[in-house]
Amino acid sequence: MRISRFIKDSGTLVSGQVAAQLIAFAAYPLLTRLFTPADFGLYNVFYSYIEVFIILSTGKYELSIVAAKSDAEAYAIARMTLGINTCVSLLLLTVVLALTLAGVHLGPLVPSLALLIPFMVFFCGTTRVYSFLCNRGKRYRTIAAGEVTTSAVGVALKAASGGMAPLWGWLHTAGLPLGTVAGKAAGNLYYRLRVGRLPKTDRATARTLMHTHRNFPLYVMPKEFVSSFSANLPFLWLAAYFDNAAIGLFSLALTFTIRPVRILNNAFEAVFYADTTQKVRQGQPIGASIRQFVLVLNAAAIPLMVAGFFYAEPVFTFLFGDKWIGTGYYVRCLIPWLWVMLTANSLMFVSNIFGTQRVDFFFQIALLALRVAALGAGLLAHDFGLAVLLFSAASGTVQLALLGWYLFQVHRYDRHTAHP
Repeated sequence: MRISRFIKDSGTLVSGQVAAQLIAFAAYPLLTRLFTPADFGLYNVFYSYIEVFIILSTGKYELSIVAAKSDAEAYAIARMTLGINTCVSLLLLTVVLALTLAGVHLGPLVPSLALLIPFMVFFCGTTRVYSFLCNRGKRYRTIAAGEVTTSAVGVALKAASGGMAPLWGWLHTAGLPLGTVAGKAAGNLYYRLRVGRLPKTDRATARTLMHTHRNFPLYVMPKEFVSSFSANLPFLWLAAYFDNAAIGLFSLALTFTIRPVRILNNAFEAVFYADTTQKVRQGQPIGASIRQFVLVLNAAAIPLMVAGFFYAEPVFTFLFGDKWIGTGYYVRCLIPWLWVMLTANSLMFVSNIFGTQRVDFFFQIALLALRVAALGAGLLAHDFGLAVLLFSAASGTVQLALLGWYLFQVHRYDRHTAHP
């Protein structure tokens, strides 16, 4: 794959995602004045549950859509995955309702927020299936437009609920989650209209496909579940011991560091996954294009990371107000991890291509253990800032090892291709 074509395709994806995030980011100076750090902290606890449960809702079968042998098989996988997502979402709704009626709460979440979780999981799962279908067909503009629709609707409703909060106080806690769910539902509807009705799939075909692509629920799903759970540990675990305001400051730092990096990761991975899979099918080498990508990406990223390390605190205080003082510390803690993550996560597809997901799972187990130890040390010291620093250091260390593993697989494949 030529680097110019890669830049064009990923640029189409990134432009839509950047536009979507610019809408979201542009609203933050307003939202951070309408909502408190504690509100943002609670919202991020809510969203942490989403990021964990969404891994289970599709069995990760959507990842096999791109690698399917034919369009007919891809559509059949998509329809099967949509059915799995619906069943899991309904089961989750039943469980949350039962817990609510029994008076059991999910951490600091009030029942009204907990009941939004199954709906958000459903919309996220369906959107992922449609976006992978579009990725297979290289319909990058559709993906970009879906991102913009999701962001625009979500931001509008968050701002509206924040403005009405003085009249209805409960919107201070529910406004941010409600806007997010509504935005995802709007994006889901857009994809549904653009993709159209999927061909029906009989049960025998669905069972065959589930068996053929069983590596995704057997290895990718546990790996990503562990990865998502460990990534969200600061919210799922520390929220029970520290004030929501501290969680909120950390969440703002994550929003303006992790989220932009994930946008780039998703765009780069989406484009590379499709083209690299095609090259591997044809027995072509892939190392040169991947090495070129790594070099260009780091040449552009390092100056931005350095600037963020030194100037985060005054910039955040200026943009979001004095009540967000202290966010810069968390940004500086996260930047070394982000630097490695930017490259490593863009190459996550490598293990899917070569069927080495089991090794990735072991990496995630090690990462979870290190993160638990890091956060546990912070809890013992009663120091949230220390917990975040150690959490970032543990994450960056494992990400660096993963990057080496991905590049080793690429090198091994190219060597085998050159000397079969």
